[in-house]
Amino acid sequence: MPPADPLEGLRTIRLPPEAAAPWSDLGFAVAAGLLAALILSLVARMFLKPRRSLRRSAMEAFAAAAALPVDERRAAQAALLRRVVRTVEGDAAARATGAAWAETLDRTFSTDLFSKGAGGVFVDGLYARPAATGDGDALDRRLGALIAGLRR
Repeated sequence: MPPADPLEGLRTIRLPPEAAAPWSDLGFAVAAGLLAALILSLVARMFLKPRRSLRRSAMEAFAAAAALPVDERRAAQAALLRRVVRTVEGDAAARATGAAWAETLDRTFSTDLFSKGAGGVFVDGLYARPAATGDGDALDRRLGALIAGLRR
């Protein structure tokens, strides 16, 4: 028997099922893969960035100081020596002064230039009146050779 109300006999509208396009899932997977690769490459570049060697950066700073007048060149070289010692031996060693600083420089560069040679100017002679004698070019060559011999 038919229902009393003709509207109760109606069914809800059902659309035919939508065919899933395989390309939409594939496109999403490709986009997600590219995004993951981009993020991974940025993270890898941030953590695995090649660091400049101590020797290269020290030689660049030494070459830049070579163009300065003698007094300024010695001050720049002294600052460079402090940076090298701080990198190799730490902050405590870089804060040394006097004879302890000369020993630290000699130990870092495996030489006796700073305690017994012309390199003493970097120990206590930066603020003294420059001596009339002394071969500044020889000191520069020797210091350049010591910096070029760094192992880091």
